[in-house]
Amino acid sequence: MNLENNTSANVASSPRTFFGRSRWLLYISLIVLFALGIGFRLLNLTNPPLDFHAWRQYGSASIARQLYYQMLPNADPKLHQSLRGLDEPAITEGLVAISYLAAGGEYLWIARIWTTLFWVLGGLALFALVRRMTSVDGAVIALGYYLLLPFGDTTTRAFLPEPLMVMWILLALYAIYRWVESSTWKWAIAAGVLCGLALLTKIFAAFPLIPAFALVVLTSFGLRRTIVNLKFWVIVVLAAIIPAAYYIFPNLQTGSDYLSTWVLPYTHRLLDISFYITWLHYLNGNFDLAVVLIAVSSIILLEKRWRAMCIGLWIGYGLLGAAVPELIYSHIYYDLPLVAIVAISLGPLGALLLEKISAQGRLWHILFLGAGLVAIGYSVFMSRKDIVAVDYREKASQWQALGQKLPKGPIIGLVEDYSVPLQYYGGKYVANYSYTWDHEMGAMAGHQFDMNADNLDYFNSKVQGYHYFLVTMFDQLEAQTYLKNILYEHYPIYDKGSWYVIFDLTHPH
Repeated sequence: MNLENNTSANVASSPRTFFGRSRWLLYISLIVLFALGIGFRLLNLTNPPLDFHAWRQYGSASIARQLYYQMLPNADPKLHQSLRGLDEPAITEGLVAISYLAAGGEYLWIARIWTTLFWVLGGLALFALVRRMTSVDGAVIALGYYLLLPFGDTTTRAFLPEPLMVMWILLALYAIYRWVESSTWKWAIAAGVLCGLALLTKIFAAFPLIPAFALVVLTSFGLRRTIVNLKFWVIVVLAAIIPAAYYIFPNLQTGSDYLSTWVLPYTHRLLDISFYITWLHYLNGNFDLAVVLIAVSSIILLEKRWRAMCIGLWIGYGLLGAAVPELIYSHIYYDLPLVAIVAISLGPLGALLLEKISAQGRLWHILFLGAGLVAIGYSVFMSRKDIVAVDYREKASQWQALGQKLPKGPIIGLVEDYSVPLQYYGGKYVANYSYTWDHEMGAMAGHQFDMNADNLDYFNSKVQGYHYFLVTMFDQLEAQTYLKNILYEHYPIYDKGSWYVIFDLTHPH
């Protein structure tokens, strides 16, 4: 099969495609993939989201709670708080809050239904895109990877903006494809709006979208024709003004703070080979580096302009890592767009292999289906193992009980997940003392800190104004020798249990 000359018409009906031979086989395969993709994301639905970047998920949960309180007609005015200054608009949180209102209560598991829905809708767009770029065979392979990758099963059900962002990215890529094919106003406007919505949801969508759009347009039309193409400029303007309404005008300072905190202090790491080795190590753990490299190589099989689009997606991911060299592997949800990029890139190779298998006898067809079932079974096993590994319901009750025991007065401490779950369940705010990884990040930015030295002045500056010091992370206390010595030698214990201790900072020895 010559992928260079595929069209959407012959892709769907060609007898040379494996899944194109039988509509029943195709429909059953799609039903199985979507059923598993949805089912595993909703497995253990009511388990509290303490399994994956809990501090980030409970940050979104707290925003949804606030929005819900603001919507309640008879809510206590003390519960209303301002939400200005967020890094991105609270779209998913707003939908969850509306769902709370419709359901008659705050049910945190509703967030998993929404993020699962976003990911599955993105899968529909991915299937339609890869089907046009390659064949129905390539689309099934891409969809299977997208829905059943164990890394994706456990992270795309999290209460984060990324699943919604990836959905918009895939819808935008499909609209861009259709516009490049047809050059109609309908698809130009759709492409601009969908790109804008992706950027609005999370500005990091710009990294894959801008290079992909630029390269496919330049490859298809050339520079001169692109510059004078009114539809091109309509797409650009729509894609820019939608996110600008949030990010530039009301939240300019927030964006500046983000740059100064998470980006600029770590750019020197781009000159350190260990950064790239660690990045590849994380890719291997989450995606299997061999599969990633195969996916990159696979795009050579595409028609020139669609190859350019995929190259743009990979360039965008590389630029994302360069822009946030600390977050790209410490905050692994930044890798979620890569699930879609790898899936799209595997499509051409999947189409080619299945074309060859389709031309063989029935025995090869059975062997392929058997191999596919083994791969699906392995993915199902790994996904289920991760999702049901731990029941966090008791932990949520512990946070609630601890919140009732905490004394009145300002508290600082070493608490799991930056004390966000404690605040969510226990209703008590605890300021965060420096963790070991805070000092490690500071060292990456050029600020050295010896955790075994006498840091009494540093301790006093951190706890000034606080009455109590709470510890639930004893490994962090052990790792900071100076802190353990100061607390146990100079301050009395106010209260302690099997998993926490509270020091009284108001009565030093």
